[in-house]
Amino acid sequence: MSSKPARVLVIDDDPLVRTGIRLLLRGNTSVSIVGEFAGHRGLLEAVKDLQPDVLLMDLFMPEESGLSVARRVRLVYPDLRMVLMSSIDNPALYADARNVGVNAFVAKTAPAADFITALVGADSSSKTSTTVLSDREIQVVELLAMGASNEEISAALHLSQNTVKTYVSRAMDKTDTTNRVQLSNWFHGLAESHLLGDRVDTP
Repeated sequence: MSSKPARVLVIDDDPLVRTGIRLLLRGNTSVSIVGEFAGHRGLLEAVKDLQPDVLLMDLFMPEESGLSVARRVRLVYPDLRMVLMSSIDNPALYADARNVGVNAFVAKTAPAADFITALVGADSSSKTSTTVLSDREIQVVELLAMGASNEEISAALHLSQNTVKTYVSRAMDKTDTTNRVQLSNWFHGLAESHLLGDRVDTP
């Protein structure tokens, strides 16, 4: 596994946000910003020229939404990691982002550790651990760990609340936890471990 920092291309129309991201990530050996764009025009060509490992994009842009761009980028670069950021913290957005191939979603107000976790992905040990859960169970647990209620998870993933309860129960059984707090702590424990060692993409 490579120990090279992840090459990040930042796309945000606000120069203050781009400056803030540079300052936030400055000095961290896990990531390296290789370019910045104020918009999505010419992005595919930039990816070809700069060869980033990660795209860090604003969700809401004047010309085109980050979700729309992510959908187009995923068709051309299926292995490129994509992270969306937004000032709006809404669990429903996470599900929409995953549906178009986004790997992670981070709030603009999040601490540097959350940005690093989103950008570099999971390490190999975490990848093995999360395979005990199905993709849908991971989605449910992730939203639960972010503080979403069963009703909010139901709306975000278009599931009935009874189905959400079933997924939560199954996840508890598989992770040997007995309540929502323990299950949330289990998930956050994985997220914290993402900051250690070499990284690869999340499952």
